[in-house]
Amino acid sequence: MVHLSSVVARFILRFEGEGNRPARDIRRIRALPNSKVLDESSRMILIEAPASGVTKLIETLPHWKITPEHFVPLPDPRPKLRKSLS
Repeated sequence: MVHLSSVVARFILRFEGEGNRPARDIRRIRALPNSKVLDESSRMILIEAPASGVTKLIETLPHWKITPEHFVPLPDPRPKLRKSLS
């Protein structure tokens, strides 16, 4: 049986505090078991991790917000032939 809390997903972590991200917070995020930092910028980190682990960690880090990664499908830009109604 697979527990949903152990399912690995991608999350965007956003630092909303003043100044630079605390180095201690970054070390704790990188040390999260069964996780992988995929990308990061000056204010955000994209992480692949079990939902329960990353949620519990973020609850202990002030000024950090968590959002599940969402994919938005892009429309097909190629023109299509219209079907005849007859």
